[in-house]
Amino acid sequence: MCHRVDETLKGKIQMEEQYLIELELPIWQDPQGNVILEKCRNNCYLYFDCWEDNTPTYANYFGKITMYNAWAVKSLDVECYDIYPKEDYKYRSSIFIVQNSQWLKEMIEKRAAYYDNWTGWKDKEYKHYLIRGHDNYFEIIAEKYSIETVKKEKNHYYERLWKNE
Repeated sequence: MCHRVDETLKGKIQMEEQYLIELELPIWQDPQGNVILEKCRNNCYLYFDCWEDNTPTYANYFGKITMYNAWAVKSLDVECYDIYPKEDYKYRSSIFIVQNSQWLKEMIEKRAAYYDNWTGWKDKEYKHYLIRGHDNYFEIIAEKYSIETVKKEKNHYYERLWKNE
């Protein structure tokens, strides 16, 4: 299902309440650590330091989230995000989907204004994802995501995640 707003419906659509849907991460993200974002044409990559599964000590790997078919990104350096889940947080590490996202609707309208029938050549269902760092958030419009770990000793490029700089 593609999200496209018919021109005749603009202004008539009632704003639905936005809220977060929590998605558990299979790894324990350092809650006080940095998140590094890289964006290329089709995908977006987020990297973060991790803790061991059973104790809050640093793991020998870092986490990598790949956001596929990502076409819009925002970064917010704020301590608190102004949209909340309808329930209490359940997981020690998570990312979120913004349900009823106004930003997603705005970006779809903007893209439709530039590209006639873009939903025909991009037949995907997009979501508004939210990823937390320490006092910052990344918002990404993408189709889907995957999560993996990368051994620290094999990749020194991202050492600034776990080095005190």
